[in-house]
Amino acid sequence: MSASVRVAVFSDVHGNLPALFAVLHDIDAHGPFDELVAAGDHCLNGPDPVESLDTVLGRCSSVLIGNADRDIVDEGASDPELGGKKRASIQWTREVLGDDRVQSLAGLAFASRTVAPDGSALLVVHANPHDIDRHIFPDMLDGDLDALVEGVEADVLAFGHLHIPFTRQHRGLLLANIAACGLPRDGDRRAVWGEFNWTEAGGWACVTHRVAYDYGETVLRILDCGMPHPGRRIRDLVSASYD
Repeated sequence: MSASVRVAVFSDVHGNLPALFAVLHDIDAHGPFDELVAAGDHCLNGPDPVESLDTVLGRCSSVLIGNADRDIVDEGASDPELGGKKRASIQWTREVLGDDRVQSLAGLAFASRTVAPDGSALLVVHANPHDIDRHIFPDMLDGDLDALVEGVEADVLAFGHLHIPFTRQHRGLLLANIAACGLPRDGDRRAVWGEFNWTEAGGWACVTHRVAYDYGETVLRILDCGMPHPGRRIRDLVSASYD
């Protein structure tokens, strides 16, 4: 029986290559890990979708699909609130990625599951265990949260989608939001990733890491790459807020 299991998880790169490189470097510094999981939204709304996706696919043991990845694949058809800015971003990203990479997004898995020697499990998804659209909020009422985690057979649930990292215990289930690598929205511009460790003595534990990087480099890339609505993308990156 192994004495430990170690899994690193990040989510929501959104085409921010400097943030991704910073997170991967930090993961390497804290390693080694048995698994490396990227939990969706790898490309859209950032200046380096090709390099970000290729890096994620090349480095990670599991690469999951997020809502933004699906939106690239179906050109936003599944988004009932699709607006002009997002439509333009999707089209630009599709053109830059090319058909082969778009199809690689279509084939990504929904979830990743790691089972420890004692049978306890870490489940990783993009948004929640049932779909890639509904957010898990840190202050949700227990009854509302029940609907999103119903039927989950795991001890830890790791996810992104909402770009606000937090941990919360819910009826014996440890919830861990580890977003966002490339576009935090909690007022802290540093990139985020999650470290999940199982030991025979202590079971599963989570550590959330914040990694400083040169976001000014990303700003320059946004201005230089030709992506639509660069002012909006820079505002979101620098403000690190949903406001």
